[in-house]
Amino acid sequence: MFDIVGVGDSSVDLAIAVDRIATHDEKVRGRLEGKFPGGIIANFCCAAARFGARTGIITAVGDDEFGELSIGDLKKFGVDLSCTVVKSGVETYFCVIYLDDSGEKALTIVETDALMPAVQDISFDYLKRARFIHMNSLDLDLARFIVSNSSDLPGQLSIDVEPTAAGGGLEDWSQILEKMDIVFINEQAIRQFLSDDLFSSGRELVRLGPEIVAVTCGAQGVHVFTREESFRVAGHSVPVKDTTGAGDCFNAIFLSCLSRGFDLRRATEYANAAAAISVGSVGARSGLPTEQQVSAFLARV
Repeated sequence: MFDIVGVGDSSVDLAIAVDRIATHDEKVRGRLEGKFPGGIIANFCCAAARFGARTGIITAVGDDEFGELSIGDLKKFGVDLSCTVVKSGVETYFCVIYLDDSGEKALTIVETDALMPAVQDISFDYLKRARFIHMNSLDLDLARFIVSNSSDLPGQLSIDVEPTAAGGGLEDWSQILEKMDIVFINEQAIRQFLSDDLFSSGRELVRLGPEIVAVTCGAQGVHVFTREESFRVAGHSVPVKDTTGAGDCFNAIFLSCLSRGFDLRRATEYANAAAAISVGSVGARSGLPTEQQVSAFLARV
């Protein structure tokens, strides 16, 4: 039995430090900070495993250097790989990430045929072993397929909705979101999908069907909405080296805490603190915290 199974992408991040992010028709000098394993769902799974959750992943990579790096790092974190597909003759997708002194990222996704697992890669027997099933919004058809076959899944469904969501907007995703138990969405995406009013937008998403909607707002913290209540947990003032993967970390620790029986506010506080810790290192997984580290962080603030 798994606490969490993630369904989605595994990649490699090429992190490049620059004095400033280049604009149109401008050249800037940079230096390679490293090749870091990445991917929304792979980061999520590693964060959950690091926190102590029993975690599995359904993902696809190519049979290249980046694929080996991706798989090796998932193994290092203890994520179950029995449903990982290695595609012959295909390149693993990667991201180019530019980091200036603020630590805020500018990111380009370089898509390949191994961006996401295919419909035929999905094992529902595997998903039935999970208390929580988490996916992302990079592939609309894959999300539809899982949702349309989810009636026999005992676990709760969650999704991470980002501005890079496939499709045209809320009209494409509403029938999927209404089947979700938990929706994670960042501030930029909720403004893109709905409106600049985060509170009315959060309540509107809950009315679609999810039991919980968490709107992450970076350093400003997170707003959580349910049918019965809404509350905000403030962000933490911390040194920032790289914000890559902070949202993935938040989502992972949030679900890990719920799987252990934490109440909603405590789960939010732990996830918020974990994300704050994670941005103190370059690389999405370099600073992923354990439960003990999060507890110690919260004890100090």
